[in-house]
Amino acid sequence: MGSRPTALVLYNWRGQWPMRRWEHQRIFAWKSCFPGSVAFLNIGFPFNPTWITRLDPDLVMIDATALAARYTRIGLGGLRRAMDATPGRARRVAAPLDEFLGLQALRDLLVEARIDLLLTALEPALWDEVYPVDQRPYALRRFLTAYIDDRLMRRTSSDLAERPISVSYRAWETPAWLGEMGRLKREVGLRAQAWAQAGGHRADVAVDGQRRLVGEAWIRLLGASRAVVGVEGGSSLVDPKGDLPTSDPTSGRSAGWMPPSSAIVLAPGAEIRAMSPRHLEAVATRTFQVLVEGDYSGVLEAGVHYQPVRRDLSDIDAALDRSQDPQRAQAMVDRAYEEIVASGRYSWRAVVGDIARQVLA
Repeated sequence: MGSRPTALVLYNWRGQWPMRRWEHQRIFAWKSCFPGSVAFLNIGFPFNPTWITRLDPDLVMIDATALAARYTRIGLGGLRRAMDATPGRARRVAAPLDEFLGLQALRDLLVEARIDLLLTALEPALWDEVYPVDQRPYALRRFLTAYIDDRLMRRTSSDLAERPISVSYRAWETPAWLGEMGRLKREVGLRAQAWAQAGGHRADVAVDGQRRLVGEAWIRLLGASRAVVGVEGGSSLVDPKGDLPTSDPTSGRSAGWMPPSSAIVLAPGAEIRAMSPRHLEAVATRTFQVLVEGDYSGVLEAGVHYQPVRRDLSDIDAALDRSQDPQRAQAMVDRAYEEIVASGRYSWRAVVGDIARQVLA
């Protein structure tokens, strides 16, 4: 890179405010971490495309929320206007998070938008299957669903023995079109709640989406908790044609719901999975994690950074019992913090700098 470059971040937000912390960081971390000037455009509201042309950015970052605009005719139209107004010389980077939904439409959009680099949360072993080589004129790079921001890295945490809450967790009532992965998100919370009630432990667990925490509230809860339970994010269903009823938040919750014939049902252990932002936040707050065994994007190692439990949750009580052992639990969270947070390897500053160097070289 020569002179200071200019980046434009496209996002699409008409939802709740404040945003969930990790969503806000994913979009706006570019302001402090990009080695140049940064502008932001919310394509969820009317905008003048000529503004983009006059800005003449060197790099355009298309956030997952902007790519999700493809689900509606109006949203897709806004994204197309933004990309049509982008000067041809600009390098184009896209970062979807919902790669299992409307997959063919996403593939087509990436080609239409002339993407140079796709940031994917998928395991590399799935790349050629999800994005066939003969259909992708762009490079791929593995990208986590979240990274650690400077403020979280500077946060101090109390020792586990001093924390008043034994276990915490939040989940929403997941629709059946997430498959087995969605069921696990709810079940792991219910089992943690049952463990706390049986042992007289204090818990702060909700699995119905009614006590959602946004902004810094979730970080404060983690900082007051000895342990948190969890499972990888992802789906057991792949929706190639966009037939899953994602626009209806209550869809697929009836006991007799069946996926459309176009959906691909993935076998247990072969799902599309990724570490969620919550797992990094728990590492940063030095909270003991009891997680369903998995790959966790190659970042978290079972028995080293978290206490694993089987997918059938048959050993979750024993795992949560270990969280109450102050010496054992503290040693694990301190090790995870040093290797994942203090190392700086998974910070927004590191990854944004790497992406800029890769596409603007």
